[in-house]
Amino acid sequence: MGTQHERVDTDFLFTLAFNEQFDQLARHLLQNSEQAVRMQAAELLAEYSETMDDEEREPIRAALIAAVQQEPSDAVRARTIEALSEFGESAIDDLVDSLGDPERPTPAEEPYPNYLLRWFDSDYSEFRLVAVAAIARLDSHDGVPKLAAACSDLDPRVRLRAVTECGRVGDDRCVRAVATHLTGNEDELRHAAADSLQRIGSRKAIRALLPAAKSDDTDLRRTAIGSLGEVGSLNLLGTLLRGLDDDDPTIRAAAAESIIELVAAAPSEESHTVRETVAKQLNTFPDRDIVPVFLSLFEESDRPKIRRNTAWLLGRIADEEPRTDVVHALIKAIADDDAETTRVATASLVRIDDPAIIDELERFIKATDLDSKALNRADFIRSRLTDSEAEARLKDAVEYTEVSDPADYTRKQAEKDSR
Repeated sequence: MGTQHERVDTDFLFTLAFNEQFDQLARHLLQNSEQAVRMQAAELLAEYSETMDDEEREPIRAALIAAVQQEPSDAVRARTIEALSEFGESAIDDLVDSLGDPERPTPAEEPYPNYLLRWFDSDYSEFRLVAVAAIARLDSHDGVPKLAAACSDLDPRVRLRAVTECGRVGDDRCVRAVATHLTGNEDELRHAAADSLQRIGSRKAIRALLPAAKSDDTDLRRTAIGSLGEVGSLNLLGTLLRGLDDDDPTIRAAAAESIIELVAAAPSEESHTVRETVAKQLNTFPDRDIVPVFLSLFEESDRPKIRRNTAWLLGRIADEEPRTDVVHALIKAIADDDAETTRVATASLVRIDDPAIIDELERFIKATDLDSKALNRADFIRSRLTDSEAEARLKDAVEYTEVSDPADYTRKQAEKDSR
């Protein structure tokens, strides 16, 4: 007569869960010799995770991580990872950190990170999820194609995490796999794809965002338009100009910043052409008043590159019809902490060349404690607007380099230093 397997009693675990004795459930997960008991303990910890208070969650989270590392059964380990995922995405990150700790045991006593690379091909989606979450820390060239393939995993959690991790890895080999989700039906996945392409940041990745710039999804459109300028190509200007005319003010703001990024990122040999083309297109922009969006960018940005290039552009798009708000902002900038911004703002004010600037300048000087350099710039502007010979006299008195665009100052200063 053969040996008959007896059913393992796990009913007592439900009593522990009902009485919120979660520490006892964790003890059975870690120490009980019966696989069925460990499996049921993991399932109950997952089920009751939302009822735990903060003080209870931390030790249970730590116990689950320890159980993943020491559990001999893949089935129980997978269920334990599932339970851990109920504690939030950061819990999986903590597990990955722990798996990389040489002082801690490794699953099935297999060397780190070999088993993680193997987990990409596991039948357990929980193993694939951990492998995907770990890839950015593995620094594995061979793991990137596996990560790209995971972007089409059947499990939605793995798929989403893979697309997100592609952004962290920043490898161009992920671009095509990520870009396929820009037009999918899953909102969270579409946004994750756009964010990842933006984080990858290569020309290939940013160009892959182009279709999203025409999306009906406002957030997706904003992400795409906010990234395109980094390519520095005039081929993308048309898309950015459409964004500048968008009905959503946040997209107009993103388009304005991208246009400035495009100007700043243009290769040096194309810089003049790019700047002049952008200025010309903006000066012929139909219907909508675009000056306010660039003015807001100039006043609100804390990035010197953006401020100095916006100062230059404001001098170009506001010179035919001088505006008090633009003049006031540029005058304030002559005392900017960034020396190049002050020089570009000064040159833009001279270009606008309106007598009203003098009155604004006088008011600013009286109301502000200016250092000597800022006062010299103010005097230079005032002199240029009233006396064509003043520039020569000013150059005799103070060191000053007039600029026509933000790249001029750096170039002229380098020429001076080489003499």
